[in-house]
Amino acid sequence: MAKIVKTGYARIKEGCMSQAEAQPMHDQTHYLLTEIEQNIGKGVPEYTDVLSWAFEKIGIIHFSYVYVGYIPSEVDKAIILGNYPKDWVKTYESMALYRNDPIISHSSTTSTAFFWEEAVGENQNSKQIFDMSAKYGIEQGFSVPVHEPGCAFGSIHLATNKDNTEFQKLVENNSYLISTISYIAHQQRPSLARLEPYPPLTDREVECLKWVAMGKSYGEIALILNISERTVKFHAQNIIKKMDAVNIKQAMTKSLRLNLI
Repeated sequence: MAKIVKTGYARIKEGCMSQAEAQPMHDQTHYLLTEIEQNIGKGVPEYTDVLSWAFEKIGIIHFSYVYVGYIPSEVDKAIILGNYPKDWVKTYESMALYRNDPIISHSSTTSTAFFWEEAVGENQNSKQIFDMSAKYGIEQGFSVPVHEPGCAFGSIHLATNKDNTEFQKLVENNSYLISTISYIAHQQRPSLARLEPYPPLTDREVECLKWVAMGKSYGEIALILNISERTVKFHAQNIIKKMDAVNIKQAMTKSLRLNLI
């Protein structure tokens, strides 16, 4: 089995298409996954090219990988990779639509893959976003969420226009392969789509934060730990700074989401 060494979508297709088509169906899944793992790389061009090639082999043209570090409605930025129409991605990012996108919101609350119709409600935000995406042929789709400890997560989104009546059957017939590719895509995502770690908390800071989470005041924590209240406040300020929070309650919330305490 030859490894893809060329970059660029056309070259990837040139290097692999004939080999995949020549193999029996039961071998193609293994071949496809092997090629993805060997060639997805860590850079954005290779990542996008290899996944574009892989999903096209299944029969799916449009895909995107979205990485969100926290609860979607609270994030300042989402990382979006893939081959969706560039004008739509630019609009989506500039308007921060990921904060209200029902597909991203649903992805944040489930680890089960789903067709978009299962997540789209009747609210105005849903209608507005889908009215906008329809102009670019993004009208129906299928998403695979991949969660990490805490609340950070990535998700693969496959999309097509509303006239593609074979889309649902295509996805159902290739559900295992799509799920596996999605997992690989998340694990091998480029470094820019990774949550920047916070500075580590010291043992004493973790200890203080645990008592804060239990509703104890600084004075009570001081008595419990046999230290001065001033020292507790010192630790609290360090925690707030490290967690990039505005107060100790927000720092505690972030720490809980990230399983730091």
